Amino acid sequence: MSINPEMFWEALQNEGLGLYFANNSLSPLVRFTQKMLELNLTHNLTRWTSDQDVLNYHLLDSAYCLPLLSKLTQLKEPQRQSWMDLGSGCGFPGAVVTTAFPLWDFTFMDSVGKKMRVLEECAQSAGWDKSFLVSRAEDLGKESQSRECWNGITARAVADFRVVLEYAMPLLTIGGHLVNWMTHEQLEILDASHKALSELRAKVVNKLSYQLPDTKNLRWIVLVEKVGITPTTYPRPVGKALKKPIQ
Repeated sequence: MSINPEMFWEALQNEGLGLYFANNSLSPLVRFTQKMLELNLTHNLTRWTSDQDVLNYHLLDSAYCLPLLSKLTQLKEPQRQSWMDLGSGCGFPGAVVTTAFPLWDFTFMDSVGKKMRVLEECAQSAGWDKSFLVSRAEDLGKESQSRECWNGITARAVADFRVVLEYAMPLLTIGGHLVNWMTHEQLEILDASHKALSELRAKVVNKLSYQLPDTKNLRWIVLVEKVGITPTTYPRPVGKALKKPIQ
């Protein structure tokens, strides 16, 4: 991979996103990305491996959430918050979010242990001290030490919106936020999500549309706020939400 911090910076600047990153913060992010792509050769973490695809589908697609998150930090105290990247996969958007908000206590989470071991190695290359959690969201949401204790959760390419709601809401504090990435086609599921939002004590508070460079399709980031205590019946046992989303 020939990507360097200057290429990252130029891509971010072209999209008006450079202001969310401190000076010299992109070098660790590049090292994280380079190590991820190196390990991808044997672990099959991502299909996006060319320079332009990495810039578009990992860096920029993740960074488009930063205007929304920046507004949240202005409303909350203290600035140090506890956030989780749900279903981290190859490490994005988590790697971008933790670069932009280095003071946050940030946890990468996935149910596949080998992915978490890979991301730990990537984080070591970046010089980051982050947490890595191997678990299923359904199990984590039932545990007293993790239920309703996170200020925010990011979820990109995880599952149907209603399923992600059931995964995330039990983990969030009241007033906490879920940041969920969706394609334009997936956005239609919002119309079928009223019951899930009501059942899980949540509401959609913002939607942001964007287009990646040299693409025509709209993409969306949906911001959901938790407004009440999640009923103890949620999350349901492993696999139930996927098989039968709340509707």
